[in-house]
Amino acid sequence: MDENGEKLDRLQDRLEFEIIAPSTATYFPYNDSNRPSTLDIALTKGVALNLNSIETLHRLSSDHRPVLLKMGPPDGGRPISTTKITNWKRVSTAFEKIDTPPLNSIPDDIRTTEQIDHAIGALTSHVRTVVKRCEREVPASSDRWKFPPDILELIRAKNKALRRASAYPTPEYRSRARALQREVKAHVQEFRNESWSDLMEEITPSHKAFWKITKVLKTEGYTPISPLKRPDGSIALNDVEVAECIADSIETQCSHASPPHDIAHISRIEEEIHQKTSLESKDDLTPVSLSEVQTLVKSLKTRKAPGLDGVSNKAIKCFSQPLLSLLVAIFNACLRNCYFPPAWKEAEVIGIHKPGKPRDVPASYRPISLLSGLAKLYERVLKTRLSAHLLGKGLIIDEQFGFRPAHSCPQQVLRLVEYVTEGFKSKQKTVAVFFDVAKAFNRVWHAGLIYKLYSLQVHRLIFIIQNYLSNRYFTFRHERTHSTRRIIRAGVPQSTALSPLLYSTYTNDIPRSTSGVQLALFADDTALFYKSRNRSTRSTFLRLQRATDELGQWFRLWRIEVNPEKSAAIQFKYSKHRSKLVVDWNTPSLKMLNARIPWQRSYKYLGVTLDKNLHF
Repeated sequence: MDENGEKLDRLQDRLEFEIIAPSTATYFPYNDSNRPSTLDIALTKGVALNLNSIETLHRLSSDHRPVLLKMGPPDGGRPISTTKITNWKRVSTAFEKIDTPPLNSIPDDIRTTEQIDHAIGALTSHVRTVVKRCEREVPASSDRWKFPPDILELIRAKNKALRRASAYPTPEYRSRARALQREVKAHVQEFRNESWSDLMEEITPSHKAFWKITKVLKTEGYTPISPLKRPDGSIALNDVEVAECIADSIETQCSHASPPHDIAHISRIEEEIHQKTSLESKDDLTPVSLSEVQTLVKSLKTRKAPGLDGVSNKAIKCFSQPLLSLLVAIFNACLRNCYFPPAWKEAEVIGIHKPGKPRDVPASYRPISLLSGLAKLYERVLKTRLSAHLLGKGLIIDEQFGFRPAHSCPQQVLRLVEYVTEGFKSKQKTVAVFFDVAKAFNRVWHAGLIYKLYSLQVHRLIFIIQNYLSNRYFTFRHERTHSTRRIIRAGVPQSTALSPLLYSTYTNDIPRSTSGVQLALFADDTALFYKSRNRSTRSTFLRLQRATDELGQWFRLWRIEVNPEKSAAIQFKYSKHRSKLVVDWNTPSLKMLNARIPWQRSYKYLGVTLDKNLHF
């Protein structure tokens, strides 16, 4: 807030008026170097009308946008805020009856892909119809009903005075209404402060509200997306332009950032995949059973947003046994046909602002994919079978600690810490290099992933995974506006159970040095570390540089982008006290693809900040 804003704030407290401002900017300077701001506001005092809405209109060619303020009478002028509640017992009862028009058209024996698509459409339509029939609108709850009786009585007196002042606007009645408004405001503020103080005195980590309050205090809350700068320097102003601008950014992230470094390698892999996928699959997959689906449905989390099909996890948990049996028939038909239905490959994406990033840059918004709950169930069926092959047979390398049984993030950190500590005992320096992999999950090369699945002897499942990855689309949702439909050309889908395992498969042939240099992986977090047994600093750097070069060539070969300038190198050295980072000009620089990796005093690795003296 600038000096004029502070003056207005002080004036508001003294004169007791209301400031009404739209949630989006109203002033857009012609000079792109100046940021948009909200300059057009409304000041009200003693107005007995209710605020219906205030919004910015994207019209005219002026640098100021017109602001539309809608107000209405106290009684019936403002629409009552409502919310929808669902009677889930009625939903469960309704799901018992499957003799309904949409479901009647599903064949008893689902065989072809056309029948699969038809069955999914009929099931989705039936679920949405039943849930909608069991919904009703109720007034949105308000915390006023949690107030003690004296405040509720004061609120009733205030409302009565406002109605009287509206009907008979005499100075006496209006003065009385304003006085009661101030009194209610003061009492409510005092009550909330006391309630908060009482809660803060009694709250402990075991209190049921402790973690909920912690999360609220740490997050910045919802803030509307501001106008965005396009790559060409123009500004995206209205909802449609903002949605398209962020969709452009996400589409770029889900494609390869640069052309292939080895075109011959790319051509050879794609040709080999084309030949292999044209052959018949060798083995059969274990059929899906009713008990397997029941177990998966029972483990669903209800507080998850549905995808574009509108079928929530809460609705799926209400499925009767006949509906679950229908789901089993659909899943088994998909396995037999090596098929992933197109309706389950559509994602609705929303954007969450990344803390500390500029709000007017499209890349500052983290895309969150909302996918079909039924699709996620099918993906977990596929994951069970892929895990049984890869993890059950021990095919994933030991250095990969991400998303594996008996492996965890703290264990990988502990592995590095213990290695460094052992070096301290023998007065050896340990050098570690941490690599920043850019958009790792979003830029997985599909043909390369299928090639590596073949090398791990995953057979029939490969055909389903190839179908799963191809022809995926998304639309970005901003407020109530959707962008145009966009294709995803690279990467593994976000927010799915299958993607972490696929990424581990993609990086499973990462080069592991035979010269004693240690490799540490947790999903896309990649690190190398080494301590020289002969205490030769030169030998340490030579071995690390050789391992880094091998890693860099592998990254280029498989189209994985690394940011050397965001990577970091640390020399761990024992000291009782924290020492400053002093650059020794005789210390050789480590390089990744001819780009220097900066030396750092500390680095945040898997959530733990490690400094060069291992003081946490």
